[in-house]
Amino acid sequence: MESHPEDEYKTVPVDNRPRKQIREPKKLAKEGWQVVAVRPGTIFAGLSTTSDALLRRARN
Repeated sequence: MESHPEDEYKTVPVDNRPRKQIREPKKLAKEGWQVVAVRPGTIFAGLSTTSDALLRRARN
């Protein structure tokens, strides 16, 4: 992944269910955000099982 100083990044939680996983990033895509990666949640006790999506948007 290339890092550009004119880009801003944001991490948002996403649902682990495949059909619903894209719902939040799809809403943010209307604001110019682009999904860079989706990191799955962990299965270890006490840690989050929610996946995180890394989003990127070019600054204007």
